[in-house]
Amino acid sequence: MDADVLERIQQLQLTTEEDEAITIRPVRRKEILEEYSLSLIGKFLTTRSINMRAAKNLLRSMWKMGDDLKVVEVGDGLLQFKFSLESQLIWVWNNGPWCFDNQILALQRWEKGMPARTVQVWGLPFDLNTKEAGQDIGQGLGRVIEVDCKAIKADQARFLRIRVEVALDRPLRRGGPIVSPEGDEAKVVFRYERLVG
Repeated sequence: MDADVLERIQQLQLTTEEDEAITIRPVRRKEILEEYSLSLIGKFLTTRSINMRAAKNLLRSMWKMGDDLKVVEVGDGLLQFKFSLESQLIWVWNNGPWCFDNQILALQRWEKGMPARTVQVWGLPFDLNTKEAGQDIGQGLGRVIEVDCKAIKADQARFLRIRVEVALDRPLRRGGPIVSPEGDEAKVVFRYERLVG
């Protein structure tokens, strides 16, 4: 990271506007929550690319649900499986694990406010670019799913990457102060990957 970027991070001023909540109108809220409550969120546990179209078709065929099942790619390799009936969801949940092309599909029941985001933390002091610091920072943003240590181990860590579940009803933080165990303060910037899509 060059000196200009570090200087901009140190001068970052958060606005009071970021603390103001944006209120979502409750239009069709009950039926939307009901529809989503019949969902499983899934991800293939692989670093290889997956032919999502073929995977969706095979799963739809194995589960024998045809058009009763909607499969939506919600970004970051995540799939949302929307079922028509609770009994269909329970059957899929109880009869797993499922796989495609020898890659396991991890499933989780949808919960209100559960989106997972990958957060890049820029401007950390070198001695805080660790898995442990990532856990602490991630807990300050939401529920930590994973701290990506690949870049740290490969000596290519320009930023720290954390996967975090963040609540939809809270604004995303752009950055803020981080305090080291010795009490030293540094300002960092959070960049969110794949917010759209």
